[in-house]
Amino acid sequence: MTKILLVEDIEDNASLVKRAVKAKGFDFIWAKNATEGIKVALEEIPDLILLDLGLPDADGQTLSTWIRDEKTLWDIPIIVMTAWPEKMAQQTVEAYQLDGYLGKPFNLKKFWEIIDSFIQK
Repeated sequence: MTKILLVEDIEDNASLVKRAVKAKGFDFIWAKNATEGIKVALEEIPDLILLDLGLPDADGQTLSTWIRDEKTLWDIPIIVMTAWPEKMAQQTVEAYQLDGYLGKPFNLKKFWEIIDSFIQK
């Protein structure tokens, strides 16, 4: 079954993503900070990572670097989910060689367009 890891410190945001992911029948994993995010990613090996950039212990850019430094996680798509201005978020995606961007609050149709483009059918 497809596993989606969300690294997000705001519980309300995590709850919204969880409902969307579970409605599609995917497994949902939630990490509340960067330290927990890398630990869970290594334990669970998700199929996709949704990453908030503003985390309490280390920013999303740092976490994305930690993830990319792990051989077992190299091929996992990382989609940034942030309330940052779109231009800044897109620059971060490019600079850190991430795979996509979703703005917050997210549009459910756009959410699934992006997710579906990375999930193996």
